Amino acid sequence: MTEKFDIIIVGAGIMGVASAYYLQKNNPDKTILLVDSQPDAGQANTAMSAAAVRNMFASTTNQLLTDTTIDFFRHIQENLRFNLALHFCGYLWLLSDYQFKDPSVQNWMQRMETNDISYRVIERPELQKSLPGLVAEFPDDEEASLMNLNPVDYALFGSECGVLDPSLLVQFYKEEFLKLSKIKPRFNLTVNKLLLEATPSLGLPGEPLAWQDKQVTGIQSSEGTFHADRVVLAVGPWTNALLDPVGIPSYVKAKKRQLFIVAASDHPQLEELLFTPKFSDAGFIPFTILPSGGVYFRGVPEEKSFWVGCGDKVGRAYKYNMESDDYNAERAYYEQSMYPVLIKYFPAFANIRPTNMWAGAYAYSVDAIPLVYEHSGVIVVTGASGSGIMKADAIARIADALYRDEKDAQLFGGRTIPSRSLGLTHRKVEIESVII
Repeated sequence: MTEKFDIIIVGAGIMGVASAYYLQKNNPDKTILLVDSQPDAGQANTAMSAAAVRNMFASTTNQLLTDTTIDFFRHIQENLRFNLALHFCGYLWLLSDYQFKDPSVQNWMQRMETNDISYRVIERPELQKSLPGLVAEFPDDEEASLMNLNPVDYALFGSECGVLDPSLLVQFYKEEFLKLSKIKPRFNLTVNKLLLEATPSLGLPGEPLAWQDKQVTGIQSSEGTFHADRVVLAVGPWTNALLDPVGIPSYVKAKKRQLFIVAASDHPQLEELLFTPKFSDAGFIPFTILPSGGVYFRGVPEEKSFWVGCGDKVGRAYKYNMESDDYNAERAYYEQSMYPVLIKYFPAFANIRPTNMWAGAYAYSVDAIPLVYEHSGVIVVTGASGSGIMKADAIARIADALYRDEKDAQLFGGRTIPSRSLGLTHRKVEIESVII
């Protein structure tokens, strides 16, 4: 079976489905086919996300991408009356005195002030009043010393940060896309390779030949061949698997990330921590990052639980291509690496086993800033470095502006960004240092 479309979008995660919406909205005469290997949109790495949103980044670029995206999410929920389960519970970085005074943290704070990113500094006495059961220092604790645990002296709190439900967010973009599109998405469809053809074709054996101009003209899939004038590739950690065979650069690599559910029900001290009201009107604990071990947790009041994760760095392998086993969560990792750190700072978690767990993958770029670029007929949208949800709206608008050859992408709220600034040849970004 062979069909022809104006645009084929490969990948219906949050960045793919948001791109589909803006491309259809701003190019209403174009036929757009959205495809994904999963049974529905947003069921791969988007569904595995901690689904937290923050504008507290160190780079001006990431601040702009996230700040405008979060503003749009607020607009969806408050003005368009589409529930995203968006709660501005905040982000809370717990820091030692040494960490707080580190030049990189001071520069981070200064750049947030310059770019009007809201945050405040909280010192230990207030933290101990606001976080039930927090252990802020470990005098004479040999075990804590061996574990390299930092004390808690300060925190940075961002009130314009929070959490949402990724399935509802994907549903919004998908429904808006379907209102505009005449083409039904194809799910359970595996893309085996991109089609690369000579332009123009001369009908010679072995085309495309080295001296010919070449362009990606579609996809070969489990349901046949589909041609398009342009292909948008939004497949995150699987980017290399599709770009490498046709020789197009991607500059991304993946890293496994895991989440573990710890129930607070029937554990009064843990439930008290979950529903601490001191930080926001949301009435539950902020997304909290501990000062040691990369451990963090998110409160989930609807299910009276915590999602606990770890942004481990050295020791966690980068993968050029993800394998099926990379999507299996490791209970032993929680028990041996995360749990010992967690209970030192918050003893209320002691002796409670996870009730569920899952794994996904971050697709990292070299500077931890997303990649949005066009190369040989493909618009590549990738490298969000674990923060695709919180940048998705801005990234999708940039992809659309690139398709329409617009100099600047118009982001929500009237701010703009050069449409090629996240690309390869005209890249103009800073290195991001605040990665979880």
